[in-house]
Amino acid sequence: MNVSSERPHRPALLLGFFLLLHVLNQVDRNLIASFGPEIVRDLGLTRTQFGIVTGIAFTAFYAVTALAAGVLADRYGRTRILAVGLGVWSAFTALSGAARGFLSLVALRPFVATGEATLIPAATAILSERFPAARRATAIGIFFMGVPLGVGASFFLAGQLGPVLGWRGVFVLLGLLGLVFVAGVLALKDRRTPGAHDEELPERTAAAVLADLGRELRSNSDLRLSLAGAVLMHVYLAGGPFVKLWLVEERGFAGDQIAVTYGAMVVVFGVIGAALGGTMADWYARRFRGGRAMFLALFVAMLAPLIIAFRFADPGSLLFYAGMAAGILFFSSFYGPAFAVMQSVTPQRLHASVTGLSMLLVNVLALGIGGLVIGIASDALMARGSQDALSWPLIIADLVSLLTILCFARIGWRKWRTQEDSNL
Repeated sequence: MNVSSERPHRPALLLGFFLLLHVLNQVDRNLIASFGPEIVRDLGLTRTQFGIVTGIAFTAFYAVTALAAGVLADRYGRTRILAVGLGVWSAFTALSGAARGFLSLVALRPFVATGEATLIPAATAILSERFPAARRATAIGIFFMGVPLGVGASFFLAGQLGPVLGWRGVFVLLGLLGLVFVAGVLALKDRRTPGAHDEELPERTAAAVLADLGRELRSNSDLRLSLAGAVLMHVYLAGGPFVKLWLVEERGFAGDQIAVTYGAMVVVFGVIGAALGGTMADWYARRFRGGRAMFLALFVAMLAPLIIAFRFADPGSLLFYAGMAAGILFFSSFYGPAFAVMQSVTPQRLHASVTGLSMLLVNVLALGIGGLVIGIASDALMARGSQDALSWPLIIADLVSLLTILCFARIGWRKWRTQEDSNL
């Protein structure tokens, strides 16, 4: 498939293929969370061990590889790195089905993470170049539909295939499926549009890209704020691996039933959020001052009361499900506007590298350390006899994540003032 053609349908086909890969990426990543109670019981894991497996054992390696993949993609091209990554994460997802205890499972997770980390830096950089700026948030938002579709599908598969194949069989099946797509990635042709500064840097070694990235970080406060906002939002997702444990053990739902229900909610509201976030951000930026950053701050502020209410509402009540939907809209609508803002405040020559850096920071600070802290805090509260040992750590994580509003509001306010000054 030659994606270098300028015919209008080619970018759409490329976007559809990347969306499919992103769904598979998220399914494989979240299978442990979707089978959380079963894996904890089968392997005899504590919540701290579960937090390590779903958190730092995955995210630390994901983070380092994401930055490396971004830098290498800007230096050598994207599709080769992505093909290798897809093969690695798929193979080790299948091998995870053979884990017999904490040590074997935790030893396999870094390899899954290393492969999966190649997708987002490569795909977002390519999409940012294939779609015009006016449609960039929409395109990236559609690509990030892979998050809710993948998370939802992982819970759905746990509820539907789990009773038939067991959690081990589902891991093997999904891993083998991913290997089929490696050939499709290898068929893609990478085309980069040189940035204005590329002529000044004919020899772009990895060290040169990193040095350039460091200079940009020191001088670009909007880039720093967008990275901070991304990290804070993902503190909410640090509680994601614990959601089924929380729903089953502290809210009284049956495991298979709530897995299907939650999976369906993630698919429906996640797709709505991903589509709404990107398209509404582009619409807002064309009509109002403050751009996509201000839209994102306002939208999350509207969702915040329901996100908090979710943790306190009676299980099964209308408010409970409204809060669940709001939380799904929060993370699914975030990516299109946030990554469009991040790309817009960054020189094109650093697009993949900045995306990789954001993945490093998100996975170490938010998902890795955040998930570990939630697990440790929950075990400590359980040891004291608390009946809400997961609820309180998750509530605190929710509150921290909402600080992302301040970061993007600040970027939006600066843009608002700049646009106002330009009209004087």
